[in-house]
Amino acid sequence: MSPSRTRKPTVRARPRSEVLVAVAAAVGIVAGTALLIWLMRPGEPGVPGGGGLLSRQSRVTLLVVLSVGALAIAIWWVLNGRRRPRRLSQRAAVTITAVVLIASSVLAGILWPGGLVRHWPKQAKEIETPATTPVVTAPPATSKTKPPATRKPPAPTTPITGK
Repeated sequence: MSPSRTRKPTVRARPRSEVLVAVAAAVGIVAGTALLIWLMRPGEPGVPGGGGLLSRQSRVTLLVVLSVGALAIAIWWVLNGRRRPRRLSQRAAVTITAVVLIASSVLAGILWPGGLVRHWPKQAKEIETPATTPVVTAPPATSKTKPPATRKPPAPTTPITGK
């Protein structure tokens, strides 16, 4: 009988926390790409206001994207910046930052030049016939006209002269 192999301990190439951060970043990138594709989907040709949110309400989407970006940067600065406020706890600083930025985003939406939301004109709805209503057609008409050889030629017209 051959001796059993001994198991040697293996050294992990990466710590578990790095792997989790990498997986979370990859999932975030895929989810963000899917969200952008959904938001930017095209509408029906010739119909204004169709499609994704970016094509229907571009101003609102721009405001939301800018607000979320500003909120992320402000929270990062409150937690990691050099000149961050040190008198408050981290939870209080993040809460105050979020409330101030959300209130400023709402105010920016109210004061947006030309209005924030686009109002699209109503589209006329097509009238559909119910599938259960049978369509009644008239029987084909019988032709009682004379053959072309026996028809009279049209009467000649004379121009009217005014005197």
